[in-house]
Amino acid sequence: MSKSFYILLFLMCSFLHSFAQELHYTVLFDFNKYEIPDTSLVRLVKLIHSNQIERVLIEGHCDSVGSKSYNYGLSKLRANEVKRLLTDNNVLSQNIKTCIGYGKDKPLTDNETEEERQLNRRAHITFYLKEETNTSIMITQKDTSVVPSFNIKELEVGKNVVLDNIYFWGGRHVIKPESYPELKQLYRLLIQYDRLEIEIEGHVCCTTYQPDGYDWDTESENLSLNRARAIYNFLIENGIDKNRLNYKGYGGSRKINQDESTEELRSVNRRVEFKVLKL
Repeated sequence: MSKSFYILLFLMCSFLHSFAQELHYTVLFDFNKYEIPDTSLVRLVKLIHSNQIERVLIEGHCDSVGSKSYNYGLSKLRANEVKRLLTDNNVLSQNIKTCIGYGKDKPLTDNETEEERQLNRRAHITFYLKEETNTSIMITQKDTSVVPSFNIKELEVGKNVVLDNIYFWGGRHVIKPESYPELKQLYRLLIQYDRLEIEIEGHVCCTTYQPDGYDWDTESENLSLNRARAIYNFLIENGIDKNRLNYKGYGGSRKINQDESTEELRSVNRRVEFKVLKL
């Protein structure tokens, strides 16, 4: 597809989109400026006052014009200007966990045209919304009578199976209670077939330059690994032998959909799978 198509796609979908309990907004800046344009300013203020913001990431960027050192400074000014706007509108400073400038090191486009350079003169903001969490998920004796929905005859060594209904709190590795039925099915599969060994694999969407998603609980970029580990820990806590389990995080390196312009496409990439190691 042409570069013009990707530019148009960016303009259509990246300024404001949401998934799970996250909101993303991109501010585009004028050349060599860090003042937020009026249109973006109004939209950001409206977004802030329309949602319960819990945590924020801010990343500033530049186009390819100018030296590296100058662009580092300019991108930081852009990020700081967004931070100032947020704090002026009652977002607590301590809830802005990252405010960083990347200069011209992480472009979205090739900087070959003014349109492409405009898309690189940006600040990308990720908002995580407040949620009420209940993390108590345990298998009960009554649950152990349920027949697993996974068909052992369809499994083979090396084959991956997507766990379709596993949900986490936005930007965290804490499992949501809605995941209980799927976790129960996986647990029963391992109980019924006691020679089965699996690797639990975590994946995230929407990565560009970063290898993995940001985990608010650990304050590090290892979200897919921590989500896979959470499933691993759940199974062990419910009596599955840890020697039958392994876990890995693949970040955004194994995307099923390279195009992530819609929530449906993003949700396919944001997943947990298990791979059969031994039957």
